[in-house]
Amino acid sequence: MIRSLLVCTVLVAAALPKAVPPVTKTPSPAPAQQPVWNMKTSQMNANMLSGRFSAPNHVLLLRGDGSTVDADRAAGNYKQKRASLFGHVTVHDVGGTLGLHSATNVQTRGPATLTADELHVDDQNHTYDAAGHVHYEQADSIADADTAHLNDATHELDLRGKVHVVQGDRTIDSDHATYNTLTGLGQADTNVTITMPGPSPSIATPKPITLKKPKIP
Repeated sequence: MIRSLLVCTVLVAAALPKAVPPVTKTPSPAPAQQPVWNMKTSQMNANMLSGRFSAPNHVLLLRGDGSTVDADRAAGNYKQKRASLFGHVTVHDVGGTLGLHSATNVQTRGPATLTADELHVDDQNHTYDAAGHVHYEQADSIADADTAHLNDATHELDLRGKVHVVQGDRTIDSDHATYNTLTGLGQADTNVTITMPGPSPSIATPKPITLKKPKIP
């Protein structure tokens, strides 16, 4: 969902298509359009030859559905379709997948928010790497970790380092965990500790024993 950060660095004028005569056959459905993003920043530096760009000041991206990307600064290469966001990075995706490729025409579990100290985006390979105080929220699931890797093709979010996951009334602590942003299914391994509610133990109170008055022969 950071595609606009790579696209908005350069304004390209497109030539108008030539008029074509009308055809009688039924036109095929128009292809789905990519979501349109608007980027706001006070300064943008770009190299038209190499494709490198940098936005040294606060960057805010807005999408029509309410999704946002926020960071203190950004840099990357729009020709290589790569971008890096630094400082108080917050990605809020109304669609809930947090990705570019998977963000359209999929059923999700609701909006998702990812925060981190930095986020590196590789749009060609549809991968995203977050580092530093990584925090993820979606529906009743909350996850914290040192680093996170998202594969946009598989929807797999890979969490590593001091992983702490809260899902409803259950908590999981481990060194490594995976979470599917589409299905909500997760798996943890390496030093796993799970805390969950259980039935409260109860001890039946015995009935009092009544001793009848003994008969004396």
